[in-house]
Parts: sequence; C-alpha cells; structure tokens
Amino acid sequence: MESQFLITELFNAKAGKTGWDRCFYGTIKRDIDADGHPVFGKIKVLDGFICAMASNQWKLGDILDELVLMVLDYDIRKHPAIMTFFAVSTMNLN
Repeated sequence: MESQFLITELFNAKAGKTGWDRCFYGTIKRDIDADGHPVFGKIKVLDGFICAMASNQWKLGDILDELVLMVLDYDIRKHPAIMTFFAVSTMNLN
C-alpha cells in the first residue's frame, strides 16, 4: 500500500548570531545532485527565496545564514544580477 503522507524536513536561517526576530523557515531536501551535493535548502525571505546546496546540513545552514544577511542588511536583490529562466520562473543568480 502506498503512503498518503509526504514528509517535509523544515530548516531555518537566521540573520546574525543574536535574536530570533530575523529567522526564516523553509525546506531541506537530502538528495545527491550531479556535482555530489547531498543537501539543498530553499527558504522564503521577504518577497523572494534564497537557495543553496552543500555537502552537509551544517554547511548548508552557514550558507543560508549568510544569504539571509545579504538580503536583509545589504539588499543584494537591488544590485544588477545575472538572471536565468528555471522551470517556470525567472531566477536572480546574485
């Protein structure tokens, strides 16, 4: 019998080491891509998403924390970027 449940692992990214007022949640997928990266994270921050891949969940967490800081403190989305079309939407590659 096939399961009717889909298990999703939640993950968070936090801007800075203190305070939880700038904490965002998303999903993590554990799968190996063509480059050998086994974990992928996607987190909604403000009106967009940050995405990253890493060799383990701890490195992924560090990368996502840095990306949150770049979005919130340095407004990286305002800078000119390389854009690409992926699946059904345009993505900013900053």
